[in-house]
Amino acid sequence: MKAFTKVALIVAGVTTAAGIALFCIGSVLHHGKPFLMSINNGLHFYEDYEIVEQEKTVIDSFKNVSIDVSAAKIKFVENDTDEFAVAYRVETPSGQVTCDVKDNTLTFRDTEKSSFMISTGFNFSFKDKDLYVTVYYPQGTEFGKIDLDTSAGGIIMEDELNADKLIIDSSAGKATLKNISAAVNINMSAGSLTCEDCNFGTCVLDMSAGDVTMTNCTVDGGSVDMSAGSFKAKGFILTKSLNLDMSAGDVEIEFVDGQKIGYDFDLSAGSAKINGEKRGSEYQDKNGCDVVLTVDASAGSIDIINH
Repeated sequence: MKAFTKVALIVAGVTTAAGIALFCIGSVLHHGKPFLMSINNGLHFYEDYEIVEQEKTVIDSFKNVSIDVSAAKIKFVENDTDEFAVAYRVETPSGQVTCDVKDNTLTFRDTEKSSFMISTGFNFSFKDKDLYVTVYYPQGTEFGKIDLDTSAGGIIMEDELNADKLIIDSSAGKATLKNISAAVNINMSAGSLTCEDCNFGTCVLDMSAGDVTMTNCTVDGGSVDMSAGSFKAKGFILTKSLNLDMSAGDVEIEFVDGQKIGYDFDLSAGSAKINGEKRGSEYQDKNGCDVVLTVDASAGSIDIINH
């Protein structure tokens, strides 16, 4: 057994034991009733917490966005006026949130990060799922940096949005991006990423578990690291080299016709095809191309269409 595998198994065992211990402690303290555990400057237990909500409210204009919530759906909506606004419904033991605009940046925080419900029988569930933070912005807004961090909850950005950089860090949830123009850096522990009609600058994706689906998207190169899940793209335009590192999962890409793409494939177990023709597990054909698609896959198939 490789040293790395041994270390991984030890770490997994220790973290599992720690999780069981926390569960048992919480269950004893709360007599088997559901409870809220928060990891924020120490470990805290709460029997209940408050819902804090605000209807759509106009705020000062801003260029940058920083949102950090434990559990809520984050949504960006193009406003039908020239005003910026925010609406939210979140939950926190303290009953307080931070929502303000300072130095041209909208900042939203709940006061308890990494909060979640634990109940007996190892049933992990959020107490209230109707939670959200919605940001409204005028048509044509040019954002700087948008930084979104959520432990659990989806991210929906379906209206036209332009930004210098979009950063997403999500522990669990689904992200849906449409009509987005930005360089992106996305880290998702568990959940899927769906992109449509997007124009990405440098694209950095780190997916522990979940699928990536892109439709009619342009990517200005970058890297994709996926532990488990598939990468599928249709109507795909690649302007700079892209590296895909797949531990387990399939790669299916249909390029927009006429692109000159080089290939560098290394498959430990699986098959590769380009335009229906089988290639070897180690295949390289860069043919002087400036743009190269590199795929390193431990297990899975590669299916490329590029006429």
